[in-house]
Amino acid sequence: MRSVRVYHRLAGLVGALLLAGVALPPGGAARAAPGSLADRLAATVTGAGVHRHLAALQHIADASGGDRGYNRVGFTRSARYVSTVLRAAGYQVVEQTVPYTDFDIATERLRIDGAGGDVPVLMTRFTPSTPAEGIEAPVAAPIDGRTGCDPADYAGVDAAGAIVVLARAACGYTHQQQVAAGLGARGVLLYHATPSPENSYRFHAFTPEAFTIPTASVAQRDGETLARAARGDGARVHLTLRARAVARTTVNVLAETNGGDPDNVVLLGAHLDSVPEAPGINDNAAMAATVLQVALALASRQHAVTNKVRFAWWGAEEMINVGSGHYVAALSGDERRRIAAVLNGELIASPNHGRFVWDPGAGGGHVLADLFAGYFDRRGLPYERTGPESVGSDHLAFEAVGIPTGGIDGGNVQVKTPAQQARFGGQAGQMFDHCYHQRCDRLDNLNRRALDANVPAVAWVLGRLAEDVRDVRAAIAAGPDRQIAYPPVRD
Repeated sequence: MRSVRVYHRLAGLVGALLLAGVALPPGGAARAAPGSLADRLAATVTGAGVHRHLAALQHIADASGGDRGYNRVGFTRSARYVSTVLRAAGYQVVEQTVPYTDFDIATERLRIDGAGGDVPVLMTRFTPSTPAEGIEAPVAAPIDGRTGCDPADYAGVDAAGAIVVLARAACGYTHQQQVAAGLGARGVLLYHATPSPENSYRFHAFTPEAFTIPTASVAQRDGETLARAARGDGARVHLTLRARAVARTTVNVLAETNGGDPDNVVLLGAHLDSVPEAPGINDNAAMAATVLQVALALASRQHAVTNKVRFAWWGAEEMINVGSGHYVAALSGDERRRIAAVLNGELIASPNHGRFVWDPGAGGGHVLADLFAGYFDRRGLPYERTGPESVGSDHLAFEAVGIPTGGIDGGNVQVKTPAQQARFGGQAGQMFDHCYHQRCDRLDNLNRRALDANVPAVAWVLGRLAEDVRDVRAAIAAGPDRQIAYPPVRD
């Protein structure tokens, strides 16, 4: 009960401050920026303005158990915050109900026999449960750096009846589990090897029918400790994983300009949810707050835009693009054709930041990539082009049906190379965001310089498309955008 009262006090205080001036540039009253709509938006939509929304979303997470997870009260409060601010700015807001199947985890526990205490463990979504009493078994692990991608990797190792410990490998953890199960293993413990070995990442079964034994993940340091013990004097563990599939609903928050050509819709969106394990400020409140700030900057001139602009805050992206996938599936053929372009973004203020522009190499998506690239070139900001599927996110639902998509990200668990350090600064050999899906994904870990540079870029490209989408439409007419399989496999 106390947390609810705290939330309402914080929301009231933050809301009053933001509603009083959130759409204004730093320094007081709104000032007209010269030039095109794109230039005006880039001048008035700033990292400082976005940061005020991020402070509100951090407060919401703190008052909601520490997260804004897609199936938690923190997400509900985040959606309410966005809807309230939009309505105060004069937008008509639609909260689209989205049904989905959740994975309700009741128990996830790992105890090392004789060691005392539990090891943190995260059950892989949509994989089998253990019996209610759990599984007690020896630990086994491949030797000599082998990955477990082939049965031969277990030469000299007795996997039958054991719980196998594996580092995530290039063949994919679905295949690793299948190999272990084929050798008679009773369960699998995975870990993701990174320069931050204390981190834990929950995995997702993209093909649940391929998983036949209980599967979970541990931090790298715990996984390596277990693997060493298995190769030495041996170790036994007691693993209990209990969960079930549950039908739930989430929401997409939608708003659009009153004016603009309805046959040329430009959609700017971002997912609003976090994983249940983190506040989700870089992933992905930073982009969600940018979308909100752009909408507020456009509110006073929404009757005068050339093309209709639609804003979206997607639900349950962390359950693999649930909200955006439902939205796209519900569109008629005519409604899809009216969408000229979709813009998205992820992790735009990563602590050890990079700057990646999504480019399919052809079609309307390539035109959108050139718009971002041109903006960055004119300002001397470094970037790299990458395929749009390099980041699993909501734009992929649109790209899968041939709608041009574009966007940027700042990097997540990939490790920065020396060449990227020379290009972007920061530290080679470390992840772009060591707080990705971790408790430390908080406001104080954002890279403010990256936020300040990337926020106006999103606003500029949106403003440019709100005025003119002829080049994007021409690229579509020249040949359909490359289509990809959906949902993307991020195993």
